[in-house]
Amino acid sequence: MRKILAPILIGLGAFLVVAAVVAQVWAPGQIERTPLDTDNTTYLSGSAQVAGGDDLSLQESPVQAFSVNQVDADASDDDVVAWTTSLCVVRDEGDVDGCVDADDPQGRLVSAETEVFATDRTTALTVDNGDYVPEGTPQQEGLQNKWPFGSEKKTYPVWDGMLGAAVDATYEGTEEIDGLETYLYKADASAEGIEVIDGVTGSYLQTTDYYIEPRTGAIIKQVVHQERVADGVGKILDLDLAFTDDQVQTNVDDANDNISSLRLLETVVPVVGYVAGGIVLVVGLGLLLLRRRTPDAA
Repeated sequence: MRKILAPILIGLGAFLVVAAVVAQVWAPGQIERTPLDTDNTTYLSGSAQVAGGDDLSLQESPVQAFSVNQVDADASDDDVVAWTTSLCVVRDEGDVDGCVDADDPQGRLVSAETEVFATDRTTALTVDNGDYVPEGTPQQEGLQNKWPFGSEKKTYPVWDGMLGAAVDATYEGTEEIDGLETYLYKADASAEGIEVIDGVTGSYLQTTDYYIEPRTGAIIKQVVHQERVADGVGKILDLDLAFTDDQVQTNVDDANDNISSLRLLETVVPVVGYVAGGIVLVVGLGLLLLRRRTPDAA
């Protein structure tokens, strides 16, 4: 029995140690990457004052917004992920459960924007368009729809579609959301003499608060205030938006699940592998040495 047990224990111990090494060295680079099957919708709500009527006076209304993030897996690769994202803001009137057309009979569409870009699967920063997006797509920069894995307490560049440039999102501190620690980043954007609606120039400002789970880089909560003023007309938009409470709870639950998976693969497996594997390996080697020192029975 000892002849069989010793090599079995040595093999098992070696396997556990190797598994620990793989989990510690190789696994993080494989699992800390944006999934190529991402296709989700984020729900926001708030209020908006939008210019309307013959006199273009501001008309206030509750609003909903739908932010869609889709990965083009065919255009992506091991290092880069190609995205198509959209943000649709509608008046919360009637039975609205998604974006509406520009010719909606009730005139509920406030704005609709679509972006196409490519980001690094680990850092989440925008990369050169290359062959990842259709030819002629404007080049973007900075972070887009998530923060990097292992987010730090520092300033990050974040893309602003109205400006057509990245702005600084500065680290402001930590905040706990439903028991989950997040990093708060704040981005301020403003400009004059830019196109605020088709064919009309004016001024624009936006402040955005991002609540980021640092381990995964997921955006748990986002709060936006935006204003647009048209030259010769005045203010045409005053918008406040934030992730809905249900969306925030969903994000917290998803983040906790993802953190648990990362902890299992990157911490628990290596510790168990090194400790248990080491013990089993030592026992197996001990039995092997003991067998060699003990004469076989006649």
